[in-house]
Amino acid sequence: MKLPAILSGPIIRRVEPSSVYIWIALSSKVEIDAQIFQIESSSDEKYQYIPLRTHTEANTFKAGDNLYIYLLKISPDLSQFPPCTLLGYDLILKKGRQVRTLGSYNLLNPENPRSIVYGNLKYPSFTINHESEPDNLLYGSCRKPHGHGDDALFAADVLVENNHLDLTERPNALFLMGDQIYADDVADPLLPIMTELGKDLVGNCERDKLNELIPENLIPRLDKVNGRQFLIEHLANFSTRKGDNHLISFGEYAAMYMFSWSPEVWDYIHEKELLLSFQQIKERDKLHLKMDCEKKRKKELSRLESRYEEQMDHVRDFVVSLSAARRLMANTPTYMIFDDHDLTDDWNISNKWTSAVRDSALGKHIIGNGLAAYWLFQGWGNEPENFDSEFLKQVKNFISSSNDSDGYMNGLNHLWDFHSWHFIAPTIPKTVFLDTRTQREFDPRPEGVKLGSVIEETTRTPLLISEAGWKDISQKLLQSGWKRKTPLNIVSPTPFYGMGLIESFLHKYVYPFKVLGFPVQTSFDFDGWKYNGKGFHAFISQVVSWDPSYSILLSGDVHFSSSVKSDVLFHSGEKQSFYQFTSSPIHNESFTGLWGVLMKSVLWLNARKRREQSLYRSCGESLVLALGKNDEKQDEQLLWEENINYNSFEDGNIAETKNSIGYLKTEKSSLENTLLMTMDYSESIE
Repeated sequence: MKLPAILSGPIIRRVEPSSVYIWIALSSKVEIDAQIFQIESSSDEKYQYIPLRTHTEANTFKAGDNLYIYLLKISPDLSQFPPCTLLGYDLILKKGRQVRTLGSYNLLNPENPRSIVYGNLKYPSFTINHESEPDNLLYGSCRKPHGHGDDALFAADVLVENNHLDLTERPNALFLMGDQIYADDVADPLLPIMTELGKDLVGNCERDKLNELIPENLIPRLDKVNGRQFLIEHLANFSTRKGDNHLISFGEYAAMYMFSWSPEVWDYIHEKELLLSFQQIKERDKLHLKMDCEKKRKKELSRLESRYEEQMDHVRDFVVSLSAARRLMANTPTYMIFDDHDLTDDWNISNKWTSAVRDSALGKHIIGNGLAAYWLFQGWGNEPENFDSEFLKQVKNFISSSNDSDGYMNGLNHLWDFHSWHFIAPTIPKTVFLDTRTQREFDPRPEGVKLGSVIEETTRTPLLISEAGWKDISQKLLQSGWKRKTPLNIVSPTPFYGMGLIESFLHKYVYPFKVLGFPVQTSFDFDGWKYNGKGFHAFISQVVSWDPSYSILLSGDVHFSSSVKSDVLFHSGEKQSFYQFTSSPIHNESFTGLWGVLMKSVLWLNARKRREQSLYRSCGESLVLALGKNDEKQDEQLLWEENINYNSFEDGNIAETKNSIGYLKTEKSSLENTLLMTMDYSESIE
């Protein structure tokens, strides 16, 4: 059984008037070219496809025996691509005398359920706005195959389907803002698939690397469901509590991306019979039990069977949406930034975490694999010019060299020390994508924490962007052509403005348990913007120095959606308005069970408290964020103060916990934010 020729894609990536980038993953090496068409409508719903004179630069990266990543740069021969018109594209794949197009793989047939075209169009399409027309944006995060609920990318696909000819309503870009995969939280039925598919893609050389990093008696756990938590926790020094099936090899990371984006890979999985029942897992000795006592093992086995079957159901439901997800990304310029789960939970959450993982040969290797895969599948297409030939060489050396070689170690260190994952998307207005994981600064100042009569000093939460990071971001923004006194979009995986009551509750009643040694920072993700006043002040000050007319903040991460407006007044008299839109999750509803009841209650209380009043917050010279007017601190000079208003959705709530993806458009100088949910299109599903 051969791997499919097209493993994943095509995905349309960075798009601007002077160039269009298209990403595709293939199982063999080919010569590849592209053709761009200007699409003009005529009578009777027929269209003319006018070929544009272009030239294609094909960038190829061989990532494994059967894994070739192509990033095509298509540029117009004359001037620029026409704005405010529908553009289509096709790919031409040549191997020897054989010449194929996307139509050769039945991807352009509207009758095919897996077609990547909308309506009666002949090709996948996209549009480039005039610089005076703001882009319509889709934005979201957190998509896990075995997550609860419906995949919101289906709803986004339906939106494009319904508006593919209406350029005023059609989305111009898709922002995926973190946790595009969950490397740490892998479903039991998927682990055997990831290991086998990873080997088929990359080859068997990776096992030799792992044999040197893992004790011989623990190697068998790599091939067993539920067997990796000990390796991840005690050898790699990770902190995730869901690492039973954690991705480890580069091939496994690559396989997870394939599975998440490609319906053809699912066919391959079926035909190769890689999806096993729980009974088959047991019979083939592919299940690890942690308990020694026979009675406890029976209980553990029963629990694992129940978990396996539940996750199997969720995975099967997820697979239904794969064609919609692929079609959406084939027709919408897509920009992506990582958060922690793309590599592992709590990635770089503290200086202690980062140091411990870097000191572990296995931990450092896994992070290297995650970063290499992120670059190939997500990062490369965001701002291709950011990655020079030296970067490609270092990644190649890391992937293909043995552990004891200089090439491997140099490549691994290069990935760990690379801090230019941030980028500016050429949207209208421009969008700054922040890297809040590798540009961190760990605050060395001790912080006093009180729990009852116990008072201790502990480490502070990190600054999500360091001073050097802000300088690099500012330089890229200025080089992008963005101008002062115009709007600016800023993407941060974690929100700048969340639900104040939830955050205050956690910080006031949960964070103090840190003094007793409880791992509250990794348990409750105390690494948001508001948990370090110095870092939040740096963000506010940086944006004010850029001087946009207003700023739109787009985020995910927190598994609920919200809309917030903040008006900030500096002591110097400068003002800035921020519009925070958060949409999360795309496919990973988390507010279930007892925890869900608790969090929904907090959200309800928060809504009751915030609906009829604004929230006042200030920051003084001590860089502590203070809620409410505080007469006791009148002697401290305020640096700035802000009024935060929580906007309600149509149902009156200020937060939504269902799977959704945001759709933001500017309508007559006002911002219109809509949450798209698959449940709204239930008739279409049926």
